[in-house]
Amino acid sequence: MFLILLATVAGGQQIPAPAGMPEQLPGTPLPPPPMPSLLAWTVDLPAAPAVSPIITADAVIASYLPGFVAAFSRDDGRHRWQAEVAPDGPLVSDGTFVFVASGEAVHALRLEDGTLAWRSATGALTAPMVAREGWLLAATQGKLTALRTADGSRVWTVESGSQRETAAISGDVLFVPYADGRLVARDLASGAAKWSRRLAGAPAEPFVLGNDVFVGATDKQFYSLDAASGEARWQRRVGATVRGRAASDGERVYFAALDNMIYAVDRRHGAVRWHKGVPFRPWSGPVAAGNSVFVAGPGSELRVLMAASGATGTSVAFPGQLARNPGFLETQEGAVFAVVTGSLAETWKLSLTLPIAVANPR
Repeated sequence: MFLILLATVAGGQQIPAPAGMPEQLPGTPLPPPPMPSLLAWTVDLPAAPAVSPIITADAVIASYLPGFVAAFSRDDGRHRWQAEVAPDGPLVSDGTFVFVASGEAVHALRLEDGTLAWRSATGALTAPMVAREGWLLAATQGKLTALRTADGSRVWTVESGSQRETAAISGDVLFVPYADGRLVARDLASGAAKWSRRLAGAPAEPFVLGNDVFVGATDKQFYSLDAASGEARWQRRVGATVRGRAASDGERVYFAALDNMIYAVDRRHGAVRWHKGVPFRPWSGPVAAGNSVFVAGPGSELRVLMAASGATGTSVAFPGQLARNPGFLETQEGAVFAVVTGSLAETWKLSLTLPIAVANPR
């Protein structure tokens, strides 16, 4: 703690501040102290990222050009391994393997050392993969294939429409969004369709919560559907196309739109609880964790909103411009984010935040 002392001599002349201390006009408040860093560690990357990083139980997985995937220790950022494979789409992991879509195949890298466990020829993927509880879903042109994560063996393939957005798994059901406006619920074990619901626009990535499916679409509508039947519960019109996957704290559902607005609606009937503008176009849907809603986009910080009111919380600052959408993991201690920052004029860096439990309103 320090004080700046000012004195005045005859004629109103102000005595200069001591050397090394900035001068301050009378009545001007002291600048606020800098916020403590919320970063656990930051390491340099040798080149620009190819896709967003992901976080597992004990590692952060990143990629960089011209075609590498690398693992870093979650504890301290120590480099653990590097594999020469060029991702064509988002990385996914089941905690045992890291799955990389490259060329016209899926590559399964062992999380412990980065060695190749198996490779399965699938064709070029058209949507991000989904890995969960032994299943890996891969969408190619007009087809959807289920693989076993243990060995890459093919369980089933079904003819389907064009899929561009990520599917969602809940229990033994797979919810698949198609570019022609359909949302189809498929039996996970066989790929057979259980129901199909056509929306007025192409659906984004669905979010499943209990027996509710929440999904935005290009018709500027946000829908709540019955997960068992596909029947509409309610829908809410907003000012722009909904971006990415929704999130929820169990009471409210949060989603982002391309007019830079974040919405919180009542889970039961869709009434708007609050909506808040952010100074950028969100890269994806928001993340809800604890009492906070996190939104990422172009800039050097992660915007934080209070879940109950939409009030602005203390943003998470990074050492440069965000280059990709952050990776996210919710832990018992709080939300953890992995980000890559930098540009052609700056050093590329990978950073991991400390667990963020509470975001206090300003």
